[in-house]
Amino acid sequence: MDPIDAQAAPAEKIKELVDSSFATRFENLEATLETSTRAVALVEESQVELPEDVVVAAWTQHGNALRLAGRYGEAETALARAGALPVCDLPTGIHLLGVKASLHRNTRRYASAEGFLLSALAAQQSLADPVGLARIYNLLGLVYSDSGDRLQALASFQTALDLLVQGSPRDALATTGHNLFHALIAEGRLEAASAALVSLEPLYQSLTSTRLLAKADWMRARLYRALKQLPASRLAYERAYERLSTDPRSPELAVLIKEVKDLPAAGWLAACRAPSRAGPGGSRSWPGGLRHGGLPPPTT
Repeated sequence: MDPIDAQAAPAEKIKELVDSSFATRFENLEATLETSTRAVALVEESQVELPEDVVVAAWTQHGNALRLAGRYGEAETALARAGALPVCDLPTGIHLLGVKASLHRNTRRYASAEGFLLSALAAQQSLADPVGLARIYNLLGLVYSDSGDRLQALASFQTALDLLVQGSPRDALATTGHNLFHALIAEGRLEAASAALVSLEPLYQSLTSTRLLAKADWMRARLYRALKQLPASRLAYERAYERLSTDPRSPELAVLIKEVKDLPAAGWLAACRAPSRAGPGGSRSWPGGLRHGGLPPPTT
């Protein structure tokens, strides 16, 4: 076999696994992690020299999958493996910066997270790719949001949204719009948030990701709660819980459970039971004994 063909076969398989892992990040976290694990296993087992960009992409996506699973220490190690190699492909290098920024945001290293994204923005400018720019501004907005700089967060999310058009990828439109919606609620701009929700509803209704649908319900619940519409808020929280609880390993589930306990007592919270028990009609009931805590639920 030609040496080039021998190198190309495992490289293409690794690329397929990386793409599959990335594509399922909102749909199935277990599949995301399983396929990224297979990709780096192939990297480690390869008997031929692989293109460095392929190796970097595999370790970057594995680090991203571990990050999404809340396994931050392992994610740090994987991303260090990715960063130890030179990168010739600019989009691969930019994606690595974005994932590193997200990990640093998750672990509250906001200054370094911002630095990675500013470097990514500078690199992205030469690619004439507005969707790529929008994704970076969206990540930058999350850093500002989590660090408490709400005005900068709003500005970043709005910039990201302005870069997108009707034909842009649905995941980019949905996540950016969702994060702007979240920032408006946090800033207390409820009229603007209500208007944003009306614009987002067609996108939300087209989603197939259980995780994104849960976060949409979560944001509806927060808006209704801020508007003092507690029955509507309760229903939205319950839908969010039902959806997130399909993946008990979701790091966001515990945050949702804690948040809902901060609602004013309205009878339905007083009778909460553990999530392992079924309520009337076989549905799960809210767990009790927890208080509000944790980070807000942006979409990453």
